[in-house]
Amino acid sequence: MDEENTDRESKPGGPAVEPVAESAPAPAVPEAARLAPTRPDLARSLSSELSEPRGPLYREWRGYRLRLEPRDLAKLRELPGSKERTDQELGEQFFDGQAERLIKAIADDVPPPAEVRVVVDPYSRQAFLAVGNTIRGIVSF
Repeated sequence: MDEENTDRESKPGGPAVEPVAESAPAPAVPEAARLAPTRPDLARSLSSELSEPRGPLYREWRGYRLRLEPRDLAKLRELPGSKERTDQELGEQFFDGQAERLIKAIADDVPPPAEVRVVVDPYSRQAFLAVGNTIRGIVSF
């Protein structure tokens, strides 16, 4: 072999191949650091989700029991003015402003007492009112 090819390994019937240098293993990243959010707004939402109760929010109103499930409470965060508030606070504020309108939308169709699930769509700004598996009313807010 030539002097310049001394660092190369030859394979029979093939070209010389450069040896692969062993690279140092990637530094270990602690699991907590990998899972920690890098944006402060994500850190706040994750910490508030962990500290808040994850059950539904109920509001009794004129013989009806309005219910917001945790995933619908979370959707309220998409609305303007929701920063720095917990899901619970957003749900209470939503019921404070909308409970009367929600009940008026179904009062002719659903007699009290009834449990009404409120399904929120923050993008169309509509609340769908379900009794059992049937949508009984839609309210824009």
